[in-house]
Amino acid sequence: MLLAILQMGTSSMDFLSPIILMVAFAAGDILLLKLGLVITKSQKRTRMKWVAGSFLIQFGIVFIISSPLFLLGIMGAYHGEPQGLVPIILLSIFIDFNVINILHQVGLKRSLVVGILTFAPIMLIMVVFGSNLGNFFM
Repeated sequence: MLLAILQMGTSSMDFLSPIILMVAFAAGDILLLKLGLVITKSQKRTRMKWVAGSFLIQFGIVFIISSPLFLLGIMGAYHGEPQGLVPIILLSIFIDFNVINILHQVGLKRSLVVGILTFAPIMLIMVVFGSNLGNFFM
């Protein structure tokens, strides 16, 4: 689809900039995950294919947990203060720590360091994706 848009010559930056931003955040997050594994001296599954797979697993889990937030955001439920955001984000962080601990076996304290490095870009990708969905349906 992106290739067709670029070939037609109607590539507006309003459409492409969120996609470029999400790809940049994803690539940066994979590098941050690798950096976090190096900092915590992880011995298991530190090759780049495992790191990229771990990122995809974490992203998928956070996406599945955060999908009710997308639906509420599309319906316009966030007019001021979102009540359901904090418990869902805390649940996502807890599951993210455990996934890092299970995949890379660094321990729960060390997975906290890795999780702190990687969770912010994942949430930024989710926010950009959710706001683009909201703009698409409105």
